Amino acid sequence: MPVGSAAADELTGALAARLAGRPGLRLERGSPLAPLTTLRVGGRAELLAEARTEADLARLLGAAHELGVPWFLLGWGSNVLIPDEGVAGVVVRLGEGFRRAAIRGARVAAGAAVAMPKLALRAAAAGLAGLEAFAGFPSSVGGAVAMNAGCYGTEVKDTLLSVRIVERDGTRRRLPYAALAPGYRRTDLRERGAIVTRAHFLLRPDEPGAARARIEELRLRRRGALPTGHPNAGSVFKNPPGDFAGRLIEAAGLKGRREGAAEISVRHANVIVNLGGATAAEILALMLAAHRAVRDRFGIALEPEWILAGPLAARWREATAGAGGGRETDGEART
Repeated sequence: MPVGSAAADELTGALAARLAGRPGLRLERGSPLAPLTTLRVGGRAELLAEARTEADLARLLGAAHELGVPWFLLGWGSNVLIPDEGVAGVVVRLGEGFRRAAIRGARVAAGAAVAMPKLALRAAAAGLAGLEAFAGFPSSVGGAVAMNAGCYGTEVKDTLLSVRIVERDGTRRRLPYAALAPGYRRTDLRERGAIVTRAHFLLRPDEPGAARARIEELRLRRRGALPTGHPNAGSVFKNPPGDFAGRLIEAAGLKGRREGAAEISVRHANVIVNLGGATAAEILALMLAAHRAVRDRFGIALEPEWILAGPLAARWREATAGAGGGRETDGEART
């Protein structure tokens, strides 16, 4: 549904009217989304809604489901590309009640809006190992869980026992993580139309200081490999089996390629940076250029790791039709 269309305005207006005055929901029409993303790119939300608790989130999703209003979840905004024209329907944010964590023995429970780096540091301080790789990972717990995030040989599924979710109709439930079919940079949360609200990890006791030392080691490795100084959203593409997207893009000659104020980083070819004032259209153009170059030279169709919000998903599919397009992202993003 196009942003600003009469039909979209009517549905979103009806949702806002139904939820107005609810103490656990903060609503804002036409809120800018670029400042909420690490790329600093994109238009406005038709309606931005922040839910304070799981019950508030269930009420929001239930009402949106009844009225047929599409929703899009935005967390840290660290692996998402927001279209220049903005996002129709309601953009959902998780508030204060999702920012709490507790440690009991080797078990860690964390709300979906808890920062993954902070959780990793807190676990390390408690003498628990298993999350060190995520200490430099720019994501909320919910975002990491939803995409089964991974780096440096570690994946979320390695330590995650179970999750609490809210389904698209507002139903709340707890599930073992295996029920979400976690794979390489994916789960079936999008297909379910569900939002993670809390995650339950089982870590392992370690020698005092050992986990913290591992965190510092990985931070140095990350700092040496990734670009700094310009807004970016981390790895653009998933690594194909047995290879690395960055190596393929560099070998195809696109390292340093620019489109307007967007650039394929000269430091890491699987990162696109915003040099200042870049648009989503410019960034998508670079993504498509990299996809075509790698496909034509190596016969490999790179798949986006980013969430392509709103109409960007359809534009990607259309532009890469028959050549291995990226995942569909309509209905939900988890970042």
